[in-house]
Amino acid sequence: MCSSCGCDATEPVGEVTHYYGKPMVAVIELSGEISNGDKIEVKGATTEFVMTVEGIRNDAEEPVEVGNAGEKVAFKTPEKARPGDKIWLIKDEGSG
Repeated sequence: MCSSCGCDATEPVGEVTHYYGKPMVAVIELSGEISNGDKIEVKGATTEFVMTVEGIRNDAEEPVEVGNAGEKVAFKTPEKARPGDKIWLIKDEGSG
């Protein structure tokens, strides 16, 4: 369930494996697809925030529009993310 609006329109798409504090960048191991412009929730034991994904980079640090299941990607976050935090894709209400 999405904490930002309480809806059930979410699906798990990955997990934080690393976090770099100075640039505020999280590395995510994906279990689903994620794209620039997607709205996600980052949630863990002490973490909970919603953000729009921008500036996805692949393992080679090249900018990409989409990350797919099985890949590791990185992007900036507005708050601290912690290894083990889950990434949930927040779907548009009309897409479920």
